[in-house]
Amino acid sequence: MHLLLVEDNQNQREILAGFLSKNGFDVISAEDGEAGIRLFKENLVDIVITDFRMPRKNGLEVLQAIRRINPLAAVIIITAFSDVNDAVSVIKEGAMDYILKPINLQELLTKIKAIRSQIKVEKESSSVMDKIPQLNISETFIGKSKKIMDVLSIVQRVADKSATMLISGESGTGKEMIAEMIHSLSPRRNNKLVIVSCAALPDNLLESELFGHLRGSFTGATSDRKGRFEEADGGTIFLDEIGDISPLIQVKLLRVVQNMTFEPVGSSRSKTVDVRIIAATNKNLSDEVSTGNFREDLYYRLNVVPLHLPPLRERKVDIPLLIEHFLTDLKVKDKISFSAEALLKMVSFNWPGNIRQLQNTVTRLVTLTRSDLITLEDLTLALPDPKLGSADDQSLVGREKDHIKNILDDCNGNQVKAAKMLGIHRNTLARKIKEFNL
Repeated sequence: MHLLLVEDNQNQREILAGFLSKNGFDVISAEDGEAGIRLFKENLVDIVITDFRMPRKNGLEVLQAIRRINPLAAVIIITAFSDVNDAVSVIKEGAMDYILKPINLQELLTKIKAIRSQIKVEKESSSVMDKIPQLNISETFIGKSKKIMDVLSIVQRVADKSATMLISGESGTGKEMIAEMIHSLSPRRNNKLVIVSCAALPDNLLESELFGHLRGSFTGATSDRKGRFEEADGGTIFLDEIGDISPLIQVKLLRVVQNMTFEPVGSSRSKTVDVRIIAATNKNLSDEVSTGNFREDLYYRLNVVPLHLPPLRERKVDIPLLIEHFLTDLKVKDKISFSAEALLKMVSFNWPGNIRQLQNTVTRLVTLTRSDLITLEDLTLALPDPKLGSADDQSLVGREKDHIKNILDDCNGNQVKAAKMLGIHRNTLARKIKEFNL
């Protein structure tokens, strides 16, 4: 593995270079920031270790230049304790880690080895990716709008990497489908994609679900159990609704993201895995960080490659394509169609439940229709409030609240049934009920 060491202190530079070389790394050294950037351009480098305070471009400027040249190269910042706030700022800019002076050589080696395990698959992928049959992602994720084309472009560029990803977007926008697509396009595709709904379990059960447990570690633990991270070893783990995890789980997850190590519940022995992490949230995690609900360091660790999925109301040009796709899936494309007026109403509707709600609505319409043509009259059965989506002065939030209230009324308060009609997860519905005080 090739390392670039940027350090203006000659003695420190020689000590570090000698130590790293003895531990099997191919090290090139630079005496200042400008020289470091020049050597980075001229050499194939996996990891950069750079001092923060240097003449002729400091560590932040070195990091910014490296991110422009090759955003997938890992950077570790060396900093004094008095500059730790600056170190945190460069983590936000994309540095992988930082280490304080005086440098503990074993700690530095541990950090480098952790990074090496994360990029191992990337180095191996270059020789095998040409042999992997690519999915036709334009058929896997339906849409021709510019926003969806931008999303699919990012998917194609990052699928063969191991960088941690954070997919954001409202419920029902297809975050899990995107995660499945990324895994299917990656060198890890022959190993497991493990999906975890973080909002579905309380803390004690979620910790056991993620990290496993030993027999007798808590009431009901009658045998040892592997966690989902261990199940995903060599593959991908998809952490859905990551914004809902508690501070306790955030601390434990941070360690896994940093070092790929964890302890099962009830165990003092660490386990190490090689897993690509894809997280998803329907919350604005930046706002959650500002309010203290989500750890800032974990947020930046997860948000290495951000990907935002737009809501359906922002890509209405895709709605006819999606409807056609759902009709084909239902094997009724040639038998059942929408009238022009009904299709226009479907396009004008705001779809607070996004793609999932649209799909459920098309299924419901096909099931209930008495002819081979779905009309405006049919839509009144599937869309209880026909004014939803029209150009009125009511806010989007207000329309969403009214729509959910109408569905709940139609279901006599049955939340499970209402969630199915809305095309959203029942946990999402429960949050909306609390948010809207319904």
